Amino acid sequence: MTSETADPRARILSAISDQLEQLAARVGDDVEQHTQAGAGHVPEGFVIYYLTDETGEPLKNTHTADRGVTMSDISETRGYQTLLAYCDKRSYHLRIDEHFYADEPRPTTIYRVVVDGWD
Repeated sequence: MTSETADPRARILSAISDQLEQLAARVGDDVEQHTQAGAGHVPEGFVIYYLTDETGEPLKNTHTADRGVTMSDISETRGYQTLLAYCDKRSYHLRIDEHFYADEPRPTTIYRVVVDGWD
């Protein structure tokens, strides 16, 4: 067992990075699909993805905070940097934000990856 798999913080950052890297492989197709006008389809100006935890549920800030993971840590992952480079090449804007999820049992947000800004 490597230290990365034994360390909960490293494990969650690795999982987030992997998700972001997978988004880099599909975001171009998703943007193309969302910009297509057609019968019954109005072009959209953004795509949103939600980061998920190991069970497939939305990744909550309570989960990351419990492991000492910050937004800055997420933006420093290999996957984020890969996705950012992909978006920059195509003049897309990329951001990750925290979206309200629940107040109980404590204030909770989930992580959204938003890509927009194309013509």
